[in-house]
Amino acid sequence: MTKLNEFTQSLRDRLPLSVVVGRFVVIKKKGREYSGLCPFHQEKGASFTVNDEKGFYHCFGCGAHGDLFNFIMEKMNLPFMEAVEYLADQVNLTVPQFENAQANAQTKEINQSFYQTMELACQWFEGQLRKPSAEFVRQYLKNRAMLGITAKNFRVGYAPESGLKEFLTSYSCDESQLIQLGLIGQSERNSRTYDRFRGRIMFPILDVKGRVIAFGGRIIDQGEPKYLNSPDTPLFHKGRQLYALNHALPAARNGQSFVVVEGYMDVISLHQNGIETAVAPLGTAMTVDQLQLLWHTCATPILCFDGDVAGIKAAERAAYKALEVIKPGYSLSFCFLGSGEDPDSYIKQQGTIAFQQLLRQAKPLNDVIWDHFFSKQDLSTPEKKAKVRKGILELTNQIHDPDIQHFYRQDFNGRLQAFLQTQRDKSFKGYVPTVNLVTKKLTETKKNADGQKILLATLINHPTLVSQLSEQLMDLTFTDNSFHNIRQKLLDFCGEEPHISPVVLRERLQEAGFALILDQLLCRDTYHKARFAHVTSDLEMAYQGWIEIWKAMQEDQNLRQEATQTAAELSSNLNEHVWQKLKLLKKNLVVQKPN
Repeated sequence: MTKLNEFTQSLRDRLPLSVVVGRFVVIKKKGREYSGLCPFHQEKGASFTVNDEKGFYHCFGCGAHGDLFNFIMEKMNLPFMEAVEYLADQVNLTVPQFENAQANAQTKEINQSFYQTMELACQWFEGQLRKPSAEFVRQYLKNRAMLGITAKNFRVGYAPESGLKEFLTSYSCDESQLIQLGLIGQSERNSRTYDRFRGRIMFPILDVKGRVIAFGGRIIDQGEPKYLNSPDTPLFHKGRQLYALNHALPAARNGQSFVVVEGYMDVISLHQNGIETAVAPLGTAMTVDQLQLLWHTCATPILCFDGDVAGIKAAERAAYKALEVIKPGYSLSFCFLGSGEDPDSYIKQQGTIAFQQLLRQAKPLNDVIWDHFFSKQDLSTPEKKAKVRKGILELTNQIHDPDIQHFYRQDFNGRLQAFLQTQRDKSFKGYVPTVNLVTKKLTETKKNADGQKILLATLINHPTLVSQLSEQLMDLTFTDNSFHNIRQKLLDFCGEEPHISPVVLRERLQEAGFALILDQLLCRDTYHKARFAHVTSDLEMAYQGWIEIWKAMQEDQNLRQEATQTAAELSSNLNEHVWQKLKLLKKNLVVQKPN
């Protein structure tokens, strides 16, 4: 029998890696290598390379690396042997039998029989939905705004009270096999068997190859359970699959984020309304296997659960589960609907554009974890504050990746410090907002230069304000060209990631060559003049301080322009009135001292 490594080597010899990759990614030849946009994460610049001589691909952005088998496994979500079969088909080769061939052949034959049985069951359910007796079911789907073409694409069917077992046994399907596949059940009191799904709308669950592996059934009238899913079978493990993943993969591979919702109807409604990356877990809380399945194609899936208590708790459970397994570049975002809302009702009432806008406002994982953690804390005494600090340590200890653990701990401690600082400021007797003191200092000397530093420092330390203040930021005329350049980078980075943390933003700016400028901006002198600019300051205080300085600078700029115009007028018209106006303007201006 042929050894597996000999056969895989023959595939490598026949299939250049660039040919395999080129079917999924646009790559261009550069010297001995090919390059293009990475198919495993979203990027604007090409950092993905393919080397036929070495037989490896590598992405300098996300670190993806491997050979042609790794590529197909990752890109198509296939196990190794199925990836081998896929590549063998590309060159018209038949995968030979390897060691344990007899057992493998038997298993494959049994599985093939199982797939055929599940396909027959799916076709029968689809046929039942089209019968005159199922008019009330079709009317129900119509009332839920499901189009006929959508029902056909998702192969929606109907399970009447009986008939499936008789249909399948007429095709020589063995009852024991049907029990194994969860299509029929067996009474505990006697050996009587019966259809497992009765009086339900049927949603077939397909694998990434489009094969039927399980079903979910929704009851139409009152009754429990509302949803009934197939049990785990030789073809199906509910914690390792996602409903509609086969439909969502093409759009996700083109760079769109997966949108994870709770129910089958939510998924179908979103797809019907243009959100083609919607998927759902199968009657269980999100599992680590399902997260890994999503991360194969999408670095930051968005979870959008119902706005009720159960939906919020499900999102929080998923957040804490993700916390243990997140890795550099891979995380989750969360979209929270209003109370009583679900994705299906929301998109029908508000429309696709509104739903897409909601997705763009999704909260990052660190915000969700912090909000849930902090909402349960008591900071009324020094001892309780110390307990919260210890709680942050215990919480971040759940993160396995040491770098991510470090940055999460830094982020959470910074949030706690900012909150405590705000509480201390508010407790001062005769408290005077810092921004007023800053304005006074800035009117004394070098208002324009100092103001520009303060405005930039504030946004670097509070990057979530950038999108809110982008119009005012663009109105600024910088005296230093390096300040102009760092403004452009601020807008770029925060435009791509509106919720980027101060730590990550500073790292990006340093990598972009602004390390020396950051030292000038984020210094003691800046914070002495404007305490609100510091990273520990409250977001609202930072916003109010920024606006006050910006207004002062705009007023100063307007005064200077008016003074220049008045001086020009005086040179051509020696008028007493014009002279007095110029004197008043100069008096109101702050004379900038040389640096």
